[in-house]
Amino acid sequence: MKKVIAAAFSIFCFASFAFSQANISIDVEDEIYTIIDNAYMRGLCSSVNGAKPWTENKIRLIINEILENEDKLSKTEVKVLEQFIEAHTVDYDSKKDLRSIYVSNGSETNPISFLYDFSFSGEGSGGFYTNDYFNGGGFDFFPLFNFEGDLTKYISYRMSGKFDISYIPLTKMGTYNIGYAWYDDGVEEYLDGKLYSIDDPEKHSLSKDETGYYYVSGGVKNYVEDGKVTQYEQPRVRTVEKLLNTAHLPFGYKKRWNGQFYQLSNLSASGTEGWASKPGFSGTIEAEIRTTFLDQKISVGAGRYSREWAAMDRGASLVYNMQAQPFLAFDTTFEIFPWLKFSSLCGILEYPNQDYMNENSYAEEKSGIDDSYFYQNGFSMNLIELDFKYLHFDIGSTVVFPKRFEIGYVFPLLNYVEYQNHIGDCDNLALYGNIKVQKPGLGSIWASLYLDEINGLNNDPFTSSRAMFAGQLGVKAVFPWIGFGSVSMRYTKVEPYCYTHHSINYAPSYSHYVSENYTNNGDSLGYYLPPNSDELLFRLEGKPSENISASLNYQFVRHGADYGSQQVPGSSLYSELPIYNRDELKKYFLRDGAYNWMHIVSIGGQIENRKAKVPVALYANVGFIYSYWTMIDDSVYSKRNEYGSNGNSRADKYTSFHFVDNDEYPVQCGAVITAGIKLWKW
Repeated sequence: MKKVIAAAFSIFCFASFAFSQANISIDVEDEIYTIIDNAYMRGLCSSVNGAKPWTENKIRLIINEILENEDKLSKTEVKVLEQFIEAHTVDYDSKKDLRSIYVSNGSETNPISFLYDFSFSGEGSGGFYTNDYFNGGGFDFFPLFNFEGDLTKYISYRMSGKFDISYIPLTKMGTYNIGYAWYDDGVEEYLDGKLYSIDDPEKHSLSKDETGYYYVSGGVKNYVEDGKVTQYEQPRVRTVEKLLNTAHLPFGYKKRWNGQFYQLSNLSASGTEGWASKPGFSGTIEAEIRTTFLDQKISVGAGRYSREWAAMDRGASLVYNMQAQPFLAFDTTFEIFPWLKFSSLCGILEYPNQDYMNENSYAEEKSGIDDSYFYQNGFSMNLIELDFKYLHFDIGSTVVFPKRFEIGYVFPLLNYVEYQNHIGDCDNLALYGNIKVQKPGLGSIWASLYLDEINGLNNDPFTSSRAMFAGQLGVKAVFPWIGFGSVSMRYTKVEPYCYTHHSINYAPSYSHYVSENYTNNGDSLGYYLPPNSDELLFRLEGKPSENISASLNYQFVRHGADYGSQQVPGSSLYSELPIYNRDELKKYFLRDGAYNWMHIVSIGGQIENRKAKVPVALYANVGFIYSYWTMIDDSVYSKRNEYGSNGNSRADKYTSFHFVDNDEYPVQCGAVITAGIKLWKW
């Protein structure tokens, strides 16, 4: 009887509101994805594809399937699912006012509709530390204007305009050497590492080695021609400034504006910035048009919005994470069989606009050119999934490439890594894969790998800096004592230089330096940890009632220093693997410089009332952080090779490290409080 009632409820919703923008996707940050993942883990619905977000209609179909198992759901869980359908149902009788307008032709066979609505969200956050230098507070306020509708029952569209007023201060920590400005004159001669034979070496204070040749060291290379030595100055080192957002927990803030930010202190074209380091305003537009066929089994669309692909748990993807910034892309998904799915994506990445932290990192003759000159990249990705009752496996490839019409990267059925072998080595390629063993009703165990680059099978992947990869092991189980409850734990390691790339000056159609790191709008496309980091994460989450969500998190993170006197090469997204000595570079996690150790505990929740005259949701998160540093002996770190900032300390796997607390690498102990409100729609 319960199943009959649930089915009747679902049919009523579909029959009454079949014209309600059913082909538009639901924001990837909506908690419905956590709920569906939990239901799938319990065996209450069939497999779902790993390319998120999903359309509203697809989610409704999944909810229908879950409600058919109502006898395995608590009353709270049934209400949660029903609330989602109600919240995404257009009220045709609603008053047409400044907040919401709905117009439809009323046709069942060829519906044309338009919906406008307004919503608002605001958030404040502050960090309070034992060291006053790190204290800080900020805010974000976002009015959102949304326009969406249907163009026949197969095509839907959406455009959302977001205006923001923000202030997120940043704390200066130091500078980080990211590599040489190798495109300057003389850099290649300086870094070529050659040995020279000359007639009178003593005249030039050169020492003879066993080969009979003379090697110049000590920070300067010499060019020898006709017995004369021409000396090249050391090339200019590129640096970025390390800035820390202490108003939020580490890795817990995703900026909501894109492109230019206008600070109130300088409201002019020259006053645009890339960060809200002073109070000001900006905005962004997200849009989508999508069509679906065969009961949501085929989806084809284009849009600019947040996505998450190939994630074994929410927010866990190593290849395309929900923390990544949105960009415009075309995407397709084919659910060929229930156990076989294929997805592809091709789009244009956005430049970081981060002159506020790297304005001095380019060549002097290019000092008047901003980030947009060096970041002009496209991005393609494909994903093949095999999903069975007890086993999930997926694999795919990605490519970041300077903008050009490269038809092989547009064509979705190729493996991009293999394809590059046919056209030349000039792009940033990666392979990735996941394997998960699952027991419906109990939980799952998984392993994930993102392979950026590895130079042959003879290199030690744990010591060679050319082994640029990220790996993850995780486990998640049902927590049956609260609604849609789960407990999970995962360990993630991101190797040095992962998500970065060596600088290039020879890409097709480009005569200048181009950056091809694995980023969009300044943030990693992959996991949220910076390179040369690891993380142990524990999470307990669920819904104690239909109107309350809660979570408890613990993170233990270690990260190589990306500033200061013992900075570790390859510890920043801006790091560039040097092309002259990259095969000799070694990495020794925790033992080749300074490392930041962070313990982070946080508890958060949201309470909502969708039935109020003004629907409202209140949320808050309280976190505690204990952060400290370790270093190796300065005498060991100072024995770097001749390539300076691009080299390694003379460390190895036996090098010891010790606890420090100084002005450069201080202990932090503090609390961070974040609270926000959402009105009308979320």
